[in-house]
Amino acid sequence: MADGDKTIEISLDRSRIDLEYCYDFIAASYWAAGRTRGEFDRSVEMSFPVGAYCDGRQVGFARVVSDQIAIAYVADVFVDPDYRRMGIAAKMIDALHNHPELRRVKRWLLATADMQPLYRLHGYTDLDDMMMMRLDEDARNRDPLR
Repeated sequence: MADGDKTIEISLDRSRIDLEYCYDFIAASYWAAGRTRGEFDRSVEMSFPVGAYCDGRQVGFARVVSDQIAIAYVADVFVDPDYRRMGIAAKMIDALHNHPELRRVKRWLLATADMQPLYRLHGYTDLDDMMMMRLDEDARNRDPLR
C-alpha cells in the first residue's frame, strides 16, 4: 500500500513486532489502562498479531485471541496518528480475517468505543454500544486445520 511517498507493509510475522513501541501506545489508550508491560507481552505471545510498517518502522498493530475454530476476539488495534486515514487499520483487519490459522473461525468479536464505522465495513454488526460481532458463514466450508 502506498500513500504518496509512504509505502505500508502489513505483516503477520510476530518476530517483527516492536513490543516496546506497541506497549507505549497501548498503555496510553482508553482500553488498556493499568496493563503492565509483562501483561502486554504475554497477551501478544498468546495471540495472533499483525503489524503495519513504513520504512522498516512499526506504525500499526492489532491482535486476535482465538481457539482457531469457534471464536476470535480482535484486540489492541491502533495506528500511529501520523499514518491514519491511509486504510492501515482496514488492511490489518483484513490480514487477520485471512490469517491461515484463523480461516475456520465463524464468530469474530471486538469492543470499540469509537471505530464502529470501520468495523461495519468489514462485516461487523453492533451487539450493543461497544461490542460488535462478525459471522463468517463460509468458515465451515474451508478445509479443516488438521
